[in-house]
Amino acid sequence: MSLSSEDTYLPWSDPQFRTDPYPWYRRLRQEHPVYELDGTYVVSRYADIVRYLKLPIMSVETAWASQGPWSYVSDTMLGVDPPEHTARRRHTNKWFTPKMVREWARTTAEVAGRALDRVGEDGFIEAWTELAALPTHATMCRVLGLPDDDASAVVEAMFGAMQMMSAAPKPGDEELAAQAFAYLEKRVREMLADAASVDDNGMARALLAACEAGELTTRQSLATMTLFYGLGHMDVGYLVAAGLDQFARRPEVFQAYKRRPELRAAIINEIVRLDPPELSVVRYPTEDVEIRGVRIPAGTPIRFMIAAANRDPEIFPEPDAFDHTRSPDESRNLSFGLGVHSCAGQVISRAEAEAVFTEVARRFDRIEPAGEPVRANNDFARFYWSLPLRLS
Repeated sequence: MSLSSEDTYLPWSDPQFRTDPYPWYRRLRQEHPVYELDGTYVVSRYADIVRYLKLPIMSVETAWASQGPWSYVSDTMLGVDPPEHTARRRHTNKWFTPKMVREWARTTAEVAGRALDRVGEDGFIEAWTELAALPTHATMCRVLGLPDDDASAVVEAMFGAMQMMSAAPKPGDEELAAQAFAYLEKRVREMLADAASVDDNGMARALLAACEAGELTTRQSLATMTLFYGLGHMDVGYLVAAGLDQFARRPEVFQAYKRRPELRAAIINEIVRLDPPELSVVRYPTEDVEIRGVRIPAGTPIRFMIAAANRDPEIFPEPDAFDHTRSPDESRNLSFGLGVHSCAGQVISRAEAEAVFTEVARRFDRIEPAGEPVRANNDFARFYWSLPLRLS
């Protein structure tokens, strides 16, 4: 079944859909689990995504190469398939071992702690900026070994770039993405030119060495640094903000997090399941594939609806409820992807979120809303502009 871009199942541009797409996802999952819309096939059930997304025929290369300014990603491990993906990933893996992640999470906690030190008697904090964006940006800059003094501009640039990732981008979104990548690359080049500002033990210096050794091209080295620099706060920052938002609206969950450390990983996992930062991924099969009797020709885009799968009632009983007591079989969400292109940063993302939440829980007994959050979601990704909270 195929309809126009003003679709009743997936009205990409509808403000209500962008605010809360889950009622539409529910209907899509039930009535058209494999759905063709404007030349793209949309897959929304958990079992199908688990089965097909990880197949070796599901390529990312065409997806990124056709994305205008976002084709920048093609010069990084995110934009290529194995074996090239595996080779490029080796240049960054060592910075995300469990031992290193524990070290980076200390940076997250330190930056968040300084923000909490500044909380006044009224308990007010703008949590998106102070506890989500700034600590996570600073952490990635420490991984890279680069200065972290341009966080606000990086956040604004990446917000602009992400608008183009919508399934229905607006006029001007491609230009915003081009401007964002131009700014980010220029900023990284400026930092690299100031040799004294680059930590010899950071990832940036190692990527430069790989370039000098002929293991990466100049473009691949620079693009990898730029993507980490720009994306370092994005998904993990949203995870932190979404978690604090949940704690403010569900005080019993915050109390469980504060008083029962053994539940913390499960609570973070449920935050990730219920409100993932990115809602879908796109792949291009290199061979014809059949899903639920629907034949999809090679080279046709398939949009796998991660967020819809995370609320599939066949896997998650009462899928719209926050329930951190779910069994392991009922908590295996897909928010960090699947297969070789699963998120390389998921371990550090969980660790950074735990670092912030634990720092708050160590100092305060209550988190309350101090106003309505300001969000700027699109159909592909979720964003906060502000998250006013009161801590006591």
